[in-house]
Amino acid sequence: MATIVKVRRQGGARIVTLPPALLARIGADAGTFLALDVKGGAIVAKPVADAPAPRRRRYTLSELLVGAEHLPDLYRSVEGALDGDPVGNEIG
Repeated sequence: MATIVKVRRQGGARIVTLPPALLARIGADAGTFLALDVKGGAIVAKPVADAPAPRRRRYTLSELLVGAEHLPDLYRSVEGALDGDPVGNEIG
């Protein structure tokens, strides 16, 4: 019996939600890594037992602080931006 799902957009990705019953048929659940392939015009998904977890990029402190030297100037440029009377329909 075929399961019909809709491909939807989320940001730049295309997302398909796999129903739990379908995942159970291949022995997969949330958190399972799947190897995806195309065979005969169909997407084939197989659970992968020992897939390496994606590595997150680690940033150094100096990389995180790039551009921070401009913050004092930025703060000075917006100083007083919230002072004064409303000029439109502002709340607050």
